[in-house]
Amino acid sequence: MKQWKRLSLFLILNIFVSACTTLGVLILWDQVRAPLPGGIIQPLVINLNKPATPTPAAVETPTTVAAVIPTPMVITHAIVDGDTFESIASQYGISVEELVAANGFTKSQQLSPGDMLRIPLKPVIIDSVIGVGDLATEHVVLVTNVNGELSLAGWQIENNTGSSYTFPQVSLFTQGGNLNLYSRSGVDSATDLYWGMQAPMWQSGNVVTLRDSQGKIQATYTIP
Repeated sequence: MKQWKRLSLFLILNIFVSACTTLGVLILWDQVRAPLPGGIIQPLVINLNKPATPTPAAVETPTTVAAVIPTPMVITHAIVDGDTFESIASQYGISVEELVAANGFTKSQQLSPGDMLRIPLKPVIIDSVIGVGDLATEHVVLVTNVNGELSLAGWQIENNTGSSYTFPQVSLFTQGGNLNLYSRSGVDSATDLYWGMQAPMWQSGNVVTLRDSQGKIQATYTIP
């Protein structure tokens, strides 16, 4: 019985010594090597009362798309008998002031047959109004003078009575390409738009005015 007690005491002492040795080795290792967060021996303390610092979210810088300003096209016009600044300006959908300024003239300048005038065309002209007075066929024809996409979103067509039509998201792409604005109702397409009116909008002598999205006049046309 005494022998068993001695054996138990020896085992307990051996376990205690082993534990102390292991603890000493761990403390020494923790001091020699770079300690882990909180150390190997000391417990890692987390302050639950301190709010976590949020990670800043990546902010996307908006991409600014520069508006494309079409370069005006310049053509020449040979003067014939009967031509005036007013008739030529009306023919090409520009103002007399623009025509005179483009050629370095004054309004009193005399025009002679055979003279050549520079015509500064706008990005879009009002080519004609077809079917005037007939709601079923009446429409304004717009023609572009530039290559590349030209958006007409927000542009307006006006008549003499103050009525106006605002263009939706629609574009012209190729020089000479046309867009038709019908006075009647219909389903819009890439080339045909519909004002949705119940009566004709145009008559002879009316001036058709085209304004861009900034309200600047881009073209006018007097219906014969």
